[in-house]
Amino acid sequence: MMDNQSDSKRTVLHVIDALNIGGAQALLELLAAKTPRNRYRTLVCVLQPDTTVLSRIESTGVKVFCFNRRRPSIVRPIDFISYFYLNIRDIIRICDEYSVNVIHCHLSDAEFIGILAGRCCRMERIVSTVHYPALLPERKPGDIRNYFRMLTTRLLYRLADTVIAVSDDVAEKLHTVFELSPSRIQVIINGIDVDAIYHTQPNTDLLKLLSVKSGQRLITSVGRLMPPKGHRYLIEAMPAIHRQYPNARLILAGDGDLRKSLEARARDMGIQDAVSFLGSRNDIADILAVTEIFVLPSISEGTSLALLEAMAASKPIVATDIPGNSAILRHTSNCLLAPPADPEKLADAIVQLLKDPPTAAQYGQNAYQDVCRRYHIDQTISRLMAIWG
Repeated sequence: MMDNQSDSKRTVLHVIDALNIGGAQALLELLAAKTPRNRYRTLVCVLQPDTTVLSRIESTGVKVFCFNRRRPSIVRPIDFISYFYLNIRDIIRICDEYSVNVIHCHLSDAEFIGILAGRCCRMERIVSTVHYPALLPERKPGDIRNYFRMLTTRLLYRLADTVIAVSDDVAEKLHTVFELSPSRIQVIINGIDVDAIYHTQPNTDLLKLLSVKSGQRLITSVGRLMPPKGHRYLIEAMPAIHRQYPNARLILAGDGDLRKSLEARARDMGIQDAVSFLGSRNDIADILAVTEIFVLPSISEGTSLALLEAMAASKPIVATDIPGNSAILRHTSNCLLAPPADPEKLADAIVQLLKDPPTAAQYGQNAYQDVCRRYHIDQTISRLMAIWG
């Protein structure tokens, strides 16, 4: 049983699919570290075996429950039902043992399991954050699984007290795709720890580790190597950049399903020596500190934490002109925006900043001022606290 001091606090249980490296996980790590402990006890439940950032969350003193259950395919209905039943059962047990007041869900499996578990145990507050604008899995048109997913999600969200969208674009899609009433949606941007990123100094050991040569112009993109992130178009932009700046080097921090195909694309274009695939990293702030230009080539995006981190690092930014990015950035004030899926225009914008360091530096400074004003993690937590009660 909990002690009396703990019993005076409200307990929030965050439920998430996995603790791999990603935007939702980065937010959860900050919530674990920054949520006021005099008012809230924070618990985390992770459903699946990927626990890459587990130690970082546990280092904040937050208790993490790891179920380590692999998600079976729906074509194995008995295993599929068992997966959901066992997870719901165990969350109900945690809620009972720790007197949980709020279940806060992150990502798709966590939504289904956490919301249903919350209703089964008559949870005081049930909240879900929708982190990405791609609300349905990428499948062929007419795939019956997406029809089933749309129908069940429409019903599911009506069981939650609040559905949080991380951008206006996500909120609009929740309303149009899932027919969720705007009164049940709140837009809360995922904030970041601005101060920690801004004060990170360039690390000479990292430069040696990355084999950075003197005079190289480092262009960095951070994100999972998945289709919505648009890395292919950035790689295809590199030959045009390299023709004008042979010392330009692209650093891709992140991993994902497309890594092999992107590496092959770089080889096919003859720029493999100018592109470095770093895989998943725990030192993004250090990488940003040695970066000259940050690029976000996404074709679909909610609110990119990597983008906000680049702003906090006061880096000049080139990003695609899509709703999630244009809601944050201001063209020719704190960035240059380029059309999505257009390598030529992306290259032009990057070259423009490489040619004009004073303007690039001013864009970076403007970006830092904007992120301080609008996207600090303290603002995010204040708004979440109003929902948690």
